Amino acid sequence: MIARSPSPPAVRALLSPDAQAAPRKQKTMSAKPTKTVIFTYQQLSNIGCEIIIRGSIAFMRNAFPQFRLKFVLCSYHADRDRQLLSDIADVEIVPMVWWKRYVRGVLVKSGLEKRFWTPRFAEKHFDKADLLMSVGGDIYSMASGDLPNDWLGWERYATRKGIPSIMFGANMDKIEGLPASKQAELIEHLNRFRVILVRDAANLEYLAGFGVKDNVDFYPDPIFTLRPETEIARDQIRKIGVNLTPIVRREYGDPAFERMAKIIDLLVAEGYTVKLIPHVYDTDNSPALDDRIALDHLYSFISPSSRDKVEPHSGPMSLAEISPKIADVDLFIGARMHSCLNAMTLGKPTYFLSYSTKARTMVDWLQAGPMRDTPERIACGASDAIDSETVLSFIKQNQPSQDLPKHRPSFVNQEMRDEMVNQMQGLGIL
Repeated sequence: MIARSPSPPAVRALLSPDAQAAPRKQKTMSAKPTKTVIFTYQQLSNIGCEIIIRGSIAFMRNAFPQFRLKFVLCSYHADRDRQLLSDIADVEIVPMVWWKRYVRGVLVKSGLEKRFWTPRFAEKHFDKADLLMSVGGDIYSMASGDLPNDWLGWERYATRKGIPSIMFGANMDKIEGLPASKQAELIEHLNRFRVILVRDAANLEYLAGFGVKDNVDFYPDPIFTLRPETEIARDQIRKIGVNLTPIVRREYGDPAFERMAKIIDLLVAEGYTVKLIPHVYDTDNSPALDDRIALDHLYSFISPSSRDKVEPHSGPMSLAEISPKIADVDLFIGARMHSCLNAMTLGKPTYFLSYSTKARTMVDWLQAGPMRDTPERIACGASDAIDSETVLSFIKQNQPSQDLPKHRPSFVNQEMRDEMVNQMQGLGIL
């Protein structure tokens, strides 16, 4: 019997980007000039968004060590988010103002939204910023044939106030599905960013095809700033983690859930146990957003005879609480991009269930780059087409053997970090 590895260091490490740097004396920190960075809105009940914020803060502090950087985030649940990010220094959570939604409604109805867009929080918090950092770039791919007007509004407001804008962790697709006038509006918007850092190399060519290229460069997803390398786990595969999302149900309906339930039934029959792991919750329990509801729906399709070997989710959710649950499984199958990246950077064999091009392009980059010596550790397939034979084959190719060498893939090395620091410093954005 092969002994189980201890929990990977990435789980045991502190989550705060501040914890990765040597302790600094307060006097030294105070002596640095202070700069303020404001983030576009992120829903931190989405653990992927929490990863993006934590990774972006670490990235910026690495890129601009000469400044004391303060960060501003807006929130509909300010107390919750203050607690969630309380381990990171100099983060201010500002609450949304309820009546601002009516102001914005009037602007939309009067056709003045583009000229006079206003944030849903007190403008003074935006106006004091030295830089706007737009994160979670795949929001541009999820507007269903329309523009994400609020995200365009953030940049327009910053530009109107003379605040430079950058984008980090971007992923773009579906631009070709927009009407010509909206394509032109989006391209003009993207070209106003001082830099757009896309998270997989395929996006460089994709955006260049629409004339967005002079301000675009590649840098790995923010999670790789938090976990720049990993140690490949070589555990006997017995426990399998599964993540499905409301997006899969919206795109493919119940047949995709029935398909996964049949796969789980087969896995149980083959002697495996299964753990259902959400990566997003919604405070208002919206079935359109909450993975817990999607996984409960999946559980309803699993055969009653299999359910004693299937562990539903329970307990609170955050990066600190979900990562150990992922670390406890031996192989992961997930639909949320950052649930898969979370598992992969914890050393787990990971199967990405795709519902857009972003999973495929991410896996292509990983297999050609950081995971080129162990390409069998990751795979990608459509959420509505995965079958039991594919899953069993993926498990088989990742079962450990005595002759497997140890691997420690590096996602962001020192040379890459230094090159990006020089580039960011040269932009003159702070």
